[in-house]
Amino acid sequence: MSPPPPVPDIHVAPRHPVRRPWTTGRIVATVAAALFLLLGIGMAVGGGALRLADSTMRNDAGYVMSDRHTWQSPGYAVRSESAEIRTGSTTLDLPARLLGTMTATADPATPNGVFLGVARTEDVDRYLRDVAASTIIDPLDDGEPSLRFVDGGSPAVAPTEATFWVSSASGRGPQTITWEPEDGEWTLVVMNGEGTTPVSASVAVGAEVPVLDTLGAVLLVVGLVVVGLSGIGLWLAVRQR
Repeated sequence: MSPPPPVPDIHVAPRHPVRRPWTTGRIVATVAAALFLLLGIGMAVGGGALRLADSTMRNDAGYVMSDRHTWQSPGYAVRSESAEIRTGSTTLDLPARLLGTMTATADPATPNGVFLGVARTEDVDRYLRDVAASTIIDPLDDGEPSLRFVDGGSPAVAPTEATFWVSSASGRGPQTITWEPEDGEWTLVVMNGEGTTPVSASVAVGAEVPVLDTLGAVLLVVGLVVVGLSGIGLWLAVRQR
């Protein structure tokens, strides 16, 4: 009986993936997918930050508050710079419909109590004309705000006797006011209750900002969707066949 014939040694060459050439279209697709990926990440991070701010920066009354700053003056009043609100304009910082109800608090640092009021800028300018007072500069910057003092006399009437305030409060303890923002220029004023000197109080300003949570959720969801789609597009653009 003869032995079986030998089995030939068959060598199979390994298959290598076919590399696609980096054409102009492929490069453009890769760059576009990477840019959309970065955009999606930014939107998701921004949305998450807004949701975090909405949950951590609100006080017990539901307002998003600024940090407290000391408003002080050797004169009779401390006023904010004019803040303009126009509902139908895109050139302004925050339309009234986005702010919701606004609020301000003042905690007096002198035994004379504190007066806190908000009014139209033209009325405040008229009341404090030729009055020794300070103006807050950049009140939302980090650290204590800068102040610009203008020397002068005393106001014609005590702030509690003036009738142009849209919202006001006065007393020896912490005071809080709320108001609905309307079109126009507005100014916040801090004085002593009897219109005496000097003035010193710890002040914070806030608003409801009802769209903050909704905007954060939308940005977060859209950002995650963009990240997912652009990630798939980037993988398809750079993968080998």
